[in-house]
Amino acid sequence: MGLEGKGYYIWKIHNCEGGDANAITRRAIDAGLSHVLIKIADGPRAYNVDLAAPLVDALKGSGIAVWGWQFVYGDEPFGEADIAYHRIQTLKLDGFVVNGEDAYKGKHQAANAYMDSLRTRLGNYPIALSSYRYPNYHTTFPWVEFLSRATYNMPQVYWVQAHNPAEQLKRSIAQFQNIYPVVPIIPTGSAYEEYGWKPDPREILDFLACAREIGLPAANFWSWDYAGSDAGRGFWNVIADFGWTTSAPPRDIIDHLTAALNRGDVQALTQMYHPSAVLVTTQNTYIGTAGIRRYYEELLTTELPGADFTVETRVREGNIRYIRWDSSPASNGRAVQDGYDTIAMRLGLIQYHSRVYRVS
Repeated sequence: MGLEGKGYYIWKIHNCEGGDANAITRRAIDAGLSHVLIKIADGPRAYNVDLAAPLVDALKGSGIAVWGWQFVYGDEPFGEADIAYHRIQTLKLDGFVVNGEDAYKGKHQAANAYMDSLRTRLGNYPIALSSYRYPNYHTTFPWVEFLSRATYNMPQVYWVQAHNPAEQLKRSIAQFQNIYPVVPIIPTGSAYEEYGWKPDPREILDFLACAREIGLPAANFWSWDYAGSDAGRGFWNVIADFGWTTSAPPRDIIDHLTAALNRGDVQALTQMYHPSAVLVTTQNTYIGTAGIRRYYEELLTTELPGADFTVETRVREGNIRYIRWDSSPASNGRAVQDGYDTIAMRLGLIQYHSRVYRVS
């Protein structure tokens, strides 16, 4: 199940509404939450053992998506994967988050083993990574090993000891554009107190507004344990009052581009570009309307005739779109896996388009 809207992490269920599943569910509904993320494992051990099942059932029965999360260490990757899989299956969760931090730095082989073990058994089941907000500061963390098997990236954009959440969110997204594959980002914001610092409720509102403005599908907060308490009431109220509309947004240029590709409509494709646009592929550079028309004619009649094109992941940041796409086998038997595009818009039209892909 995909995520859209507002969500909270729960660490210790008994710290949230006294562990009462019905009380938690009522408060989640009143706050307009679309999902809740519950800790279900710590390393190779189950967590929240007695309280998780009734809470999952109550939330799901009210239409709220429930994801589990696990803090991982990397010393027992197969054991960690085993307990995660068991808890996901037993609790019938909608998705799963792996929370990897300092303990996993330098453990690239363990990350491969852990994620491969999960993916082999879970197939296309949604898995997210929750970790640091700035990958440039944590270069020994196995980003590629985790993100290459992830459905979502959930960076912890905690603006501790600062007051600029929107700036930090944009900076986090920009750094993750340099780590492939690029997967959709659902950030986690600060709704807690640490070392005497706590965010102003207006900063939480800025964080939510920024996430919506740049087109992110959802946002999470750490954590219900604090924000749901008397001390966190101001945090809770501003998040609850923020209206995150979950109806389908207007179709983006990516949707129109993909639909035209699948119709084989070269004219419609060409009209999506600014007259001075540049399209750069791994083989050639095409400039202006005539050149771009020639590219699509070659793509749809020679390279990939009759293929269906599918966007696997997308990230939007202002007027920039980053997408990963595949094609089905064409009539000539050729296909594309893991194509990467960067698209820059100008006045509602494509000004610059970079396509990195290989037909095989």
